[in-house]
Amino acid sequence: MNNGKYNSENFKRLQEEKRNRIHGVHKKHVKQCSRCSNNFVWEGREFTKAFQKAVFCSRACANNRKDWWDNNATNYRTICFKHWEKKCVVCGFDKIVAVHHMDENKNNNSPNNLIPLCPNHHEMFHSKWRKEVEGIIIEAIEKNVAILVGH
Repeated sequence: MNNGKYNSENFKRLQEEKRNRIHGVHKKHVKQCSRCSNNFVWEGREFTKAFQKAVFCSRACANNRKDWWDNNATNYRTICFKHWEKKCVVCGFDKIVAVHHMDENKNNNSPNNLIPLCPNHHEMFHSKWRKEVEGIIIEAIEKNVAILVGH
């Protein structure tokens, strides 16, 4: 038996001192959120994994994936709508918007190859009425490129 050795105040004090030496004193720490740069208070021991993992001020900041999506977008629609407003460049219709590949190569997802069109103008581009919308689309692309470049 342990004869009450582990329940004594002296033993508890020695254990607490050992924890403080190894993991640091349990106190409030002011940290900076890695997403929004706001300061927040985290309470605990400094030399622990929990202290290292506490990098966000809230769950909202922790769950915000916007930066990741901005740098890792692979879907052609996501890429297109990062550079274009989500509406047809010909008529401005914004309820249903298709994304057209200008060179008609579905593997070329570069931003300057993608253009948002309503279903009507997208179909017109792929039909005998192509000439009616092609000029307007090319004009819109040139205007958007000028805005992106900063002219």
